[in-house]
Amino acid sequence: MQAELGSHVGNGAVPVHYAYAARYSYSDVVVQNDNFLRLSAYADRRQKVESCDIQTHPSGRKVTFTDRLGNVVHRVRIMAPHQELVIASIGEVHLDKTPPEVADVPLPALRYDAEADEFLMPSPLVDPATVAGEARALAGNAATLLEVIHRVVKWVREEIKYQRGNTSVNTSAADVLASGEGVCQDKTHLALGMTRALGIPARYVSGLLTRQAGETHAWLEFLHPQAGWLPADPTRGIVIDTGADYLKFGVGRDYSEVPPVSGSFISRGYGYLEFAKAQVYFDRDAISFEDALSLIADQYNQ
Repeated sequence: MQAELGSHVGNGAVPVHYAYAARYSYSDVVVQNDNFLRLSAYADRRQKVESCDIQTHPSGRKVTFTDRLGNVVHRVRIMAPHQELVIASIGEVHLDKTPPEVADVPLPALRYDAEADEFLMPSPLVDPATVAGEARALAGNAATLLEVIHRVVKWVREEIKYQRGNTSVNTSAADVLASGEGVCQDKTHLALGMTRALGIPARYVSGLLTRQAGETHAWLEFLHPQAGWLPADPTRGIVIDTGADYLKFGVGRDYSEVPPVSGSFISRGYGYLEFAKAQVYFDRDAISFEDALSLIADQYNQ
């Protein structure tokens, strides 16, 4: 596959600190909790990671590794009995705010090596064949790679209503197209399916909007034959020019491969996410876990 170009962020880098906190509650005592956390910044040519760390309360045995796609994964196994789990993540990153200069490519000239194939094929939540008809119709007579990406992003942003509560983490791209509504994750899945159906490798991205406090955000990256992976956000209608507005946590074929939190627990009861919030700071010299935990405290003091 075309490699990420460059090994460091350039002179247009902006230093930021981020904090994320989530609180899970359980209806009965949990005797074992085993989670995979993908809540640390991803290192690439647009992001230079200076530091990252994760804590849980209660604490547990933590093992950190980088998976085959470059995602930093923290596996935390908690053996102490509990009915509440708090996850906190912090880090410092230098983000490149300068948009890359990218030459457009005629569609007949697109060439990818075999390693890109997995980002053209069906994944658990994105089957390109189910949205191919709509994709071909909106692509129409588009002649270049960037023209296709702009059309897909514009169509999904305008035609799929942003609506919470009617989709889930298991909603497929085909279901989003049929219902005509969803959140950032759903819009991204549909855009991924359309992009792949048109012969352009694309992958799912999970991360944060740097200038908007909230939960995690989703967008996609498409593969340019010379420039490598480039961002596009069908929720906000943005292609490539991110201006340090995005902080990437992880990439995969779709959400099912890169959820921020996944795992299992042993209990007679059930569990649920009570609260999650993230904040990115442009004016900090340092960040601490107290900053992350204060996000939860602020929520309950409102």
